[in-house]
Amino acid sequence: MKWAFLLMSIYLLAGCATYKQDIDAGLSLAKEGEWKKAEDKLEDVLDSSQDKLLYYMEIGALAQNQGDFERSNELLEQAERLSDTFLPENFSNRSWALLSNPRQSDYRGNGIERVYISYLKSMNYIALAEKENNTIKKRELNDAALVEMRRIDIKLNEIRAQTPSYQDLNAKENQAFYMKALSWLGDFYSGGRDTDKFLYRDDAWARYMEGLQYEMNGEIDDARISYEKAANLYEDGYAKQYDLSSTTADRAWLDAIRMMQKGGFSQSEIEEKIKAKLSPAMQETLKQYHKGDAELVVLEHQGFIPDKKEMTVLLYADPRAYSLVLQPLHGGGNAEENDAFRWFTMTYADINPLNLIANYKAGGAWGTFSGIFTKRVILGKAAWKQLSDVKIDKLLTEQSIRVTVPYYGRFTLDQHQPTLLINSPAITPFNNSLRMTSLADIAFQEQLAQAQRDIYEGLVRELLRSWLSYQVSSNVQDQNVSLLLNLIGQVAVFASSAADTRNWLTLPAQVRLTREPLAPGEYSPDYRVNNKTFSLGKVNLEANKIKLWNLRNPY
Repeated sequence: MKWAFLLMSIYLLAGCATYKQDIDAGLSLAKEGEWKKAEDKLEDVLDSSQDKLLYYMEIGALAQNQGDFERSNELLEQAERLSDTFLPENFSNRSWALLSNPRQSDYRGNGIERVYISYLKSMNYIALAEKENNTIKKRELNDAALVEMRRIDIKLNEIRAQTPSYQDLNAKENQAFYMKALSWLGDFYSGGRDTDKFLYRDDAWARYMEGLQYEMNGEIDDARISYEKAANLYEDGYAKQYDLSSTTADRAWLDAIRMMQKGGFSQSEIEEKIKAKLSPAMQETLKQYHKGDAELVVLEHQGFIPDKKEMTVLLYADPRAYSLVLQPLHGGGNAEENDAFRWFTMTYADINPLNLIANYKAGGAWGTFSGIFTKRVILGKAAWKQLSDVKIDKLLTEQSIRVTVPYYGRFTLDQHQPTLLINSPAITPFNNSLRMTSLADIAFQEQLAQAQRDIYEGLVRELLRSWLSYQVSSNVQDQNVSLLLNLIGQVAVFASSAADTRNWLTLPAQVRLTREPLAPGEYSPDYRVNNKTFSLGKVNLEANKIKLWNLRNPY
């Protein structure tokens, strides 16, 4: 068993590096808009049982970008089924991952990915309905798109049931000082950080899309309710959490008010809502909508969600304080190393009083200050004796143990203002696009929320792997052979340490919305952003109908 473990560690060294390189190669092709080549590359890389969910999500998204909507939905439906079945059956492969590395376990996905499986499927059904000439089939496809929106609603309700709402967070911020102090004291062993504020708890943009699709299908009251849900979420905290403009809530309220106008609400109710919820600029936008107009809606899915990186942390023992200490391996050089160091200080560094006291005892005043650059796991005397009984304390004093955790480097979203051109001399270009969501920020904050779990799982995994390797060499009688095996084991375990950096990489970084009411007729719209032009071709806009342009901008 022990020898098999040692050989396995050596075998894993090459596999992880190759996997990362191939993923990067496929993603680079996608960033150039080479969707088919990216698909061919990622198909080979993700051809393993552990990556099945990723395979269906990545290839399904790339198929949609190629306009192959039926195949995209077939793939995403497989992803839907897997995302619902991974949760209960994970013990065996998680145990295997504990002995090897976390990429050997089944990829389970997360809340945002589960929501966007249905989101992309709804986009596919809308595109298929647009091409369908048979009235009955067209209606069936539009109904199928609404079914996916209802699935999103169910998924978001499940997430909401497990996380505090924005109202809960706001109440926490406004509570009395002594209550805040008690809450802070209770966070000692969670790193002293309130991770609740980083959680993905609901999705204002997904709620808005529910409203848009209900409106497209003529279900006016359902559309109003969904737009209002989105507006309230933007106001309550979604816009603030993900660094969006407050105008996002204005836009959602505007569309809710339009549904009130269409749904037979009294003029006094409508005027009251306009005064309470719309800025002067948005009130002017509302006046641009007239009965009998068509509307062009552009959804620009821009860029790519950032990819996770690996950060190396060294683990050593501090017997005087009965604790383990984690310290980032920082070369002080390139931007990636600096990002990793900043991530460590932001998420792991010792800031709670118990750890500050332990650092002070271990190293005086300087020890307290140095805690900013370390994470201390206080075990206590009893637990330390248990480590000593199995000689882990000796192991930690004889060698360095590498713990690897995932993190996100710094990223910037594209800030260029898009321009919508209708190619008609009578219509001036439109420059009122709004960033309605940032999937990049959602992913970043989700990683922040689970950072403590990542480092503790990594610590346990590497302690176990190092101890097994140590046992191989210590049980050999020949001293020279024992030293050689110990060296080989240390190198193999140190080099094969890995973090789970998998995520759905072909998701967009952000979504920008442009909505323009237009007189019915034939148009050839162009969309320009950051020196790139996208053309929809000739479209006939019908009275009281919405034309949805699902635009995938890889640049």
